[in-house]
This record gives sequence, structure tokens and C-alpha cells, in this order.
Amino acid sequence: MSDMEYNTGTVTARASQPVRFQSDLRGNLKVVVAADIAAEYETVAASQTDQVMGATGATGDLLARVLVVPATTSPGAVSIKDGAGSAITIFTGGASSVASLVPFSIPLNLYSLAGAWSITTGTSVSCLVSGNFT
Repeated sequence: MSDMEYNTGTVTARASQPVRFQSDLRGNLKVVVAADIAAEYETVAASQTDQVMGATGATGDLLARVLVVPATTSPGAVSIKDGAGSAITIFTGGASSVASLVPFSIPLNLYSLAGAWSITTGTSVSCLVSGNFT
């Protein structure tokens, strides 16, 4: 492409999600949907069942990342739910499932299709959950 040619396209975003434009030194334009940047976080203690993310949670909420914080080398499992759907295990845990007590991150970047995101934690494992929650 020469300096006089430009790619064109359409950007669509929900009205509640601000859109930010960035340009590099060559003038290339990049679109960043601000909602895709986790703006909130919640803590989930060990042994919690279906803790809702956000005040009420809603369809369209972003679950960006879950930081798993094991308290022993044999922590319990961590699972998520989209609304009233089935639990999805994101960390199975179990006997000697981690070699150290170093927290680790699970990137998800998922939008809820059915209602509030909820997190369930087993024994000896807590989480720091980031996203955009209602």
C-alpha cells in the first residue's frame, strides 16, 4: 500500500462502551474498545459457591481474567458459570496440582450470554477476578 492508499472499515460498539482511537508514528489507526479493558475487580474467598460478579451481574458483562491464588499445593477447583448455565471448570485443583504457592492467571475475555458471571472456589484457593460487571 502506498502512502496515499488507506484501508477503510466500520467500527460498531454498544453505546455503553466507549471506543478509543490510537495512531502509531506512521499514521496507522488502531481502534480499542474500552470495554475490552478490564475496569473492575472482585475478590472471591476460598470455599465460595456461585459468587456473583458485580452488584447483580447481567448479560453482556465481561469476564476478562481470573487470578488463582492457591493457599496450599493441593488446592480445590475453580469454576465459572454464565448465568444459570452449567459450571465450567477452569482449574481442576487436587492433590499436588501446583508446585508452589505462586498465583497464576487464566485469561478468558468472555462476554456473558445468559446473565451474571459467578465463580465457585474450592478449599484453599481464592481468586481475584477482573472484568466489567454490572
